[in-house]
Amino acid sequence: MTAVRKGLILAGIDGSDLSTSVIDYTIWISKQSQSPLKFLHTIEHSHQSDVPHHEGNLTPNMKEHLLEELSGEERLESKQLIADGKTIINNARDKAEQAGLTDIIAKQRHGTLPEALVDLESELSMVVLGSKGEDHKGDKQGLGAQLEEAIRAIHTPVFIVKGEFSEPKKMMFAYNGSPTSKTALQLVAQGHFCNHALELHVVSVKSTLDDAQALIDEASAVFEKANVTVTTAALAGEAVDELTAYQQKNDIDVTAMGAFSHGKVHGFFFGSFTTRMLLESNANFLLIR
Repeated sequence: MTAVRKGLILAGIDGSDLSTSVIDYTIWISKQSQSPLKFLHTIEHSHQSDVPHHEGNLTPNMKEHLLEELSGEERLESKQLIADGKTIINNARDKAEQAGLTDIIAKQRHGTLPEALVDLESELSMVVLGSKGEDHKGDKQGLGAQLEEAIRAIHTPVFIVKGEFSEPKKMMFAYNGSPTSKTALQLVAQGHFCNHALELHVVSVKSTLDDAQALIDEASAVFEKANVTVTTAALAGEAVDELTAYQQKNDIDVTAMGAFSHGKVHGFFFGSFTTRMLLESNANFLLIR
């Protein structure tokens, strides 16, 4: 192992419908960026006994028996979760090795995914997550319960997988001039996401074409300085509608954008642009904060 180690590409996997795609995209990103990868499975206990209990009617002896019963059930649950998780991460490791990768870490840990990401962030260059986890199994719409919390917990770029793996060919960078968008602009221009392998489109949407074109000119200057060739589009209208239409018309595989530039309170009352894009688009996303 060399003394200088690139940041890890971390895949959060949970055995959900999208886990296979998360593994495939992580392998592709690891190969393209020549970065080591890490598969992570978190175990969050949510034990609920199948036996109804009425706390107000319990005698001391009954309470002691209840605690013993819950302890036993929790031990069995924990063992099963650990065994299932080992199978998930071992299968992921095997798939990465079959793809020719050698610098692989596969780990389990207790706690929530956001907690794990905060602890590990200093080691990471990118996180890959499915848009829906095991808690949304079978759902065709919606986002995972912990997804927004996980994205907000760190400032490492997060790649969101929306469907089955297909090798990315085109990436759209949605630029709106916000602080997070300016940060994303610099990272994308510097080639932090496999730019050499992708056809890059830069799109800005404002209420007027003149305002949109001003943003395109600003972004184009940055890409020109970085010697990156881009296709540009200035659009007028409602941002989510225009961007999703552009994705579909141009067969965009990945949309890169700044994420959650407003706080949680603003998002609660007015709706988050990031969340709306994730919900209404079928493309994968590279979110940068």
